[in-house]
Amino acid sequence: MKRFLLSIVGLMAFVIGVNAETYTHTFKEGELTTTGGTVTLSGMEWAASSATSIGWSKERGIQFGSKNTACPSFTLTTSAFKDYTITSVTVYSSIASSGDSKLTIKAGNSVSEQYVLTGTHKAYTFDGFKEQGNITISWNSTQRAYYVSKIEVVYELPSDMVDVEEPTFITPQGVYENEVFVVAETSVASDTLYYTIDGTIPSFEEYHSEPRVGTTKRSGYYVLNETLKNSATIKAIAIRVDGESLYQSDVVEAKYIVSETKPYVPAKEITTGNKYAFVAKDSVADFLFGATEGYMQSRKISGKHNKYIETVAYSGFTFTSTNGGYIIQDAEERYMYLAGNDGKVSFATEKPATGAVWSVSIDNNGKATIKNGNNILHYVANEDIFGCYATANSNMELPSLYMQREYPKAVITPENGSTVKGLQEIVITCEEGIAVSDNFKLKAVGLAKKEGGYEIDKTYNCQRVDNNTLKFTIDTPIATEDNVTLEMVFEGNILLNPSEIEYSLPSISRYGNVICSYTHQGNAAPAELLSITPENNSTIEELYYLIFTFSKIATSRSEDAKLQPRLYAEGISWNYILENTPTNSNGDVIAMDQLALKTSETILGNGTYILEIPTGCFIDRNGNNIEGTTIKFTVKNDSGLAADIEDIIEDNNNWVVYNITGVKVLDTDNAEDLNTLSRGIYIINNRKVIVR
Repeated sequence: MKRFLLSIVGLMAFVIGVNAETYTHTFKEGELTTTGGTVTLSGMEWAASSATSIGWSKERGIQFGSKNTACPSFTLTTSAFKDYTITSVTVYSSIASSGDSKLTIKAGNSVSEQYVLTGTHKAYTFDGFKEQGNITISWNSTQRAYYVSKIEVVYELPSDMVDVEEPTFITPQGVYENEVFVVAETSVASDTLYYTIDGTIPSFEEYHSEPRVGTTKRSGYYVLNETLKNSATIKAIAIRVDGESLYQSDVVEAKYIVSETKPYVPAKEITTGNKYAFVAKDSVADFLFGATEGYMQSRKISGKHNKYIETVAYSGFTFTSTNGGYIIQDAEERYMYLAGNDGKVSFATEKPATGAVWSVSIDNNGKATIKNGNNILHYVANEDIFGCYATANSNMELPSLYMQREYPKAVITPENGSTVKGLQEIVITCEEGIAVSDNFKLKAVGLAKKEGGYEIDKTYNCQRVDNNTLKFTIDTPIATEDNVTLEMVFEGNILLNPSEIEYSLPSISRYGNVICSYTHQGNAAPAELLSITPENNSTIEELYYLIFTFSKIATSRSEDAKLQPRLYAEGISWNYILENTPTNSNGDVIAMDQLALKTSETILGNGTYILEIPTGCFIDRNGNNIEGTTIKFTVKNDSGLAADIEDIIEDNNNWVVYNITGVKVLDTDNAEDLNTLSRGIYIINNRKVIVR
């Protein structure tokens, strides 16, 4: 399908349609002047007449004339559409109250009626014609002001418009394991491919906007190469540039399902809620991407073993028991039903009134008879499809039903990534049974060597507790002074669920060279807070930065609200905001054994200030809480002396007032409001003020 975008310059003004295009321009302040002349409005050139007065209304747009200066007439003319068939012109216009103005629209040789404007701003549309030629918009007035805010022109595409073919997806849409590398390309190498992977419509305008909006991506010219690790619907368009014109194709899309592999075991009965796969030979049924509507296409099974198959988790069909049989739904929860007798299986998002109930039976060989009326589900080998037929031939066979299961999982204690202290024992368990090779061992690595020595690369042998449990006992608990990263490496193989019972899942999980990493908790004494700058009971001119020095490197546990430091003025209950900072008051980086806090605003108000540091506000590198403390500062300077109310009025344009208990009593930009305060002491704009 051919589409056309007129001008790169005015691109953002266009709304792309299938059979017609719409040019839209919304006026901005200052676009038209009293001198008139040629103006560019959303990429189109218009000839504007002169005017006695040009103004601006935020609600109504450009204003012509005023109460004191009439503008008898004004015209806008363009030849930009002379090569296209114009079908309608819309002008958004109005007049001032009690005004008198008329609007006329001319397109080619067609002229509209004279629209009598009113005080209500609205759209005046001239249509019902097909013309080629100039467009002229005229206003005539005897008094007061009139306005225009927007112009819209709808035109048809020329019959000889360039036809841009939509991109083609080379990678078949479907279900893939782990990831899929998607390739798409345009039919012409000079075209550029734009696409999205979140299901939204790709947009040339959004991609090239400043700043960029939307999720549109641009390919490397005519080829799309995108690796998907998650399921996605890709939508793409082709764009062709010809001088200052752009041509766009229709939107094409492809859906890709990325799903992990799941094991399916043979089923001899149906359990409501479980997921099942229709399996025949080495193929599994999948309706979602059927090339032939109504037949379930098949995909090859990714793994096949003695007692189970592997296919993607997305494949399963769900059976729900109902009167007369089962309701069957696919991976997208669509209802499977039979609408006729031609073998085609249909799917619907809403449950159909008829044909949606299936009877199911499984024989001793595991073959399933899935029946709807007289029709039975068969796999057709020569067409590689599943269909529903009343009679079978030599190319058909009944499918088997396989039920989805989880792979057996082993649990390691302590859990990988946890923090341990004095590591002495590691246990591996699996509810479905566990077996190991004779040489299965555990090796400790990664301990930092220190004077006096720590064990490095020590190997521990495996002990069997029972059929489900393995244990490694470390003779001497591993201990260090400081926190370190401790790695435990398994050597050898583990077999999970090794029994030979029916429906067992003999999936081998190999732990060879798999590493469990722990943060080993050191046993060193906690760090101490040695000093705070400014010092306790010191007198300073201002309070801004607070620097803390520790006996060891420490960090702030600032995310815990209960452990936040608290700074407040003595006798006043409100807190001053403190922020973490990596620098001291001179802008230099603080030392490794220091942390800093700063007040959000420099405190200059004279008085006594109290800083409370709770225990645990700071922690050392071993995670130990550093003991808290409480200190006082005295701020004393000329600017912070208790002021008279008149000083405050002269110095400011806004006043925030607290009483001596810290309650806000006033927030005003009117100085006279301060005179309403009763006698007493207040804090106004961080200054102590006496109201007499």
